[in-house]
Amino acid sequence: MNRSLSRRSVLTAGATAAAAMTRTTRAQNGANDKLTVALVGCGGQGRYDTRSILEVGGNGTVLAAICDVDQQRLDDTTGEMTQKFGQTPEQYKDYRKLLDRKDIDIVVVGTPDHWHAAVEILACQTGKDVYVEKPCSHTIHEGKQMVKAARKHKRIVQVGQQQRSDDHFKEAMAYLHNGSPLGKITRTFTMNYGNETPNGIGMGKDERPSQVSEQDYDMWLGAAPKRPFNSNRFHYLWRWFYDYAGGMICDWNVHIQDIVQWGMQASAPKSVVASGGKVALNDNRETPDMMDVVYEYDGFTQVYTMSKVYEKGRYPDGYGTEFFGTDGSMFSNRSGWEVTPQMKHKSVDDPDKPGEKKSIQVPRTEAIKKPGKDSVPPHAQNFLDCVRSRKAEDLHCDILVGHQIATACHLGNIALRLGKKIWWDAEREIITHQDGTPDAAANAWLTKEYRKGYELPEV
Repeated sequence: MNRSLSRRSVLTAGATAAAAMTRTTRAQNGANDKLTVALVGCGGQGRYDTRSILEVGGNGTVLAAICDVDQQRLDDTTGEMTQKFGQTPEQYKDYRKLLDRKDIDIVVVGTPDHWHAAVEILACQTGKDVYVEKPCSHTIHEGKQMVKAARKHKRIVQVGQQQRSDDHFKEAMAYLHNGSPLGKITRTFTMNYGNETPNGIGMGKDERPSQVSEQDYDMWLGAAPKRPFNSNRFHYLWRWFYDYAGGMICDWNVHIQDIVQWGMQASAPKSVVASGGKVALNDNRETPDMMDVVYEYDGFTQVYTMSKVYEKGRYPDGYGTEFFGTDGSMFSNRSGWEVTPQMKHKSVDDPDKPGEKKSIQVPRTEAIKKPGKDSVPPHAQNFLDCVRSRKAEDLHCDILVGHQIATACHLGNIALRLGKKIWWDAEREIITHQDGTPDAAANAWLTKEYRKGYELPEV
């Protein structure tokens, strides 16, 4: 466990180039050649992503290896994949040994957020293409290094922002981009509403881990600080602790903020201010149970609101994205998209009073209501198509786009934890004061301290 992750950074240029050439050659040989897949992180989302890749890949894909620190998850995943696809993958508890294999073409990263960067970077360095779950990174610096690794080693890296591959989202975005039928859009809105009162996730217990060994738990922690095992800081619930993730804004707003940036063709906010925190739930989570974030972009304002203590309000679903224009508004989520026109007054002949006019209200644009559904398989298909074509520019969510989306969400957390408004210089990827000078205190939050032996690989 003391073996440093950064050892991969000293791979010789020749070995790295040879590995990359091998992967590229295999991927370009044609659609009938098999692509060998490996999964790192055997939780529910990692398994779903892997199933989707195998399903759409058919006979052109094979699952060779899986990795997790939890033996039960390894066994459950092996059983599922054997039953569904007739493929029995080799099991690993140390992903570095899996990445040593030269026959792996694709690595699916389904780990907790704090492991995404290390696995993606090492996979790129050993010539493998990557499908990494959202948010792509645990910090803004990690995302920057992930982009750099993908570009340096010419890897295809797709981020699991699968809404970008859903037909109804693509249709809604085309509606926005073709002549702006909503008029001038000056405000967007994203929301996550849910009610977990009064006890939320509870307190959990500090105890010896029962699902994994002490050694495996140390590996699960990785770069995160060494802490006693607590059931609430482990499977799934790790999302609510800053050591491993970023709470709802990184878990869910990363999807709906994506729709804002996609729809508005924007890559980064200019400033961010946030309020909220842990105010109501009786549990041991660190991330907020209420949060409001105001983003200033060029030409429009974006507002994100999140609650774990009330739900829905006037909305039929507790999540979604809304665009407000001078001629109408558009709301979208995985159930579909809907345009609500703004009304305007129009003077018409009054049939009851010949020769006179009357004022009526008419819609400024057409009302629209379209159904939709969430679906990972089209995102997996797009990834496989790009792996074979070697055209990263055709990815629906290339690592750079995923990094830009995650950055906006990380900035919301940074503004909240600092308790002040921050300004973002997207070109330099730094936080500044309003006058453009670097904000040293704020920029310390762009990265994190890594536990010895688990440092981020150099790129």
